[in-house]
Amino acid sequence: MSQIQTIKLGKAEYVILPKAEYLRLQSVAGVPDGSVDAVDYARNSIGATLKAAREHAGLTQAELGVRLKKSQPMVSGAELGSISVSERYARAVLKACKLPADWTGPKRDGKR
Repeated sequence: MSQIQTIKLGKAEYVILPKAEYLRLQSVAGVPDGSVDAVDYARNSIGATLKAAREHAGLTQAELGVRLKKSQPMVSGAELGSISVSERYARAVLKACKLPADWTGPKRDGKR
């Protein structure tokens, strides 16, 4: 048996294993009903916030793309969550939409 590799982040210790083994274990364990992939969820959530920022500013995807010097398909992909975006990109979107850096979405019922 090979030595188990671990990494400690804060007080939690994590096991490092090859991706193929992770996928094998995942398929054996199954996925509980109602579960979602965390990466997909994060991309979709960030994308929805980016779209809300653009719409709040009254911009089209093409107009935002011009301000960011990015293509309209890139803006669309970011909003759909089909591509990963950096924190730098998200900050640039908020700046282009004239929103504060800590903006998290439109106000609802007097709250954000």
